[in-house]
Amino acid sequence: MIHKGRIEACDTPDNLLGQIRQAGGVVVEAKTGKDDGAEELRKISGVRDVTTDQDNDWNIFSLRVESGLDVREEIFRLAAARKWTLRELSQRRATLEDVFVEITHSDHAEIST
Repeated sequence: MIHKGRIEACDTPDNLLGQIRQAGGVVVEAKTGKDDGAEELRKISGVRDVTTDQDNDWNIFSLRVESGLDVREEIFRLAAARKWTLRELSQRRATLEDVFVEITHSDHAEIST
C-alpha cells in the first residue's frame, strides 16, 4: 500500500488484515426511542468509534471495535435493558480499505514486512 508516494505496507491481504488493530466491526439497526444510542454504544469496552445513519424510524449504527473482540452480546444486553427494538445485529469483517485507513492514520506505526 502506497500513501503520499511512500510504501506504507507490503504483504499479503490476509497478513495485512491480521496486523491491524481494528479487525472489523458491528452493524446495529435499532429503534432507540429517546436514547442517544451512539453514546450508549460508545460506553461498551472495546468500541473505538460509532457512526450513525437513519432509515425512517431506525437508527443504523456502525461500530469499529478492537481486534478480536465480539461485542454483540454486550450490545444485545444493552438493547434489552434499554428496551430498544433490534432489527439487525451483525459482525463485519475488516476490508483492505480498513487496513489502508488504519495504516495511514497519523498515530499508527508503519506496518511492513
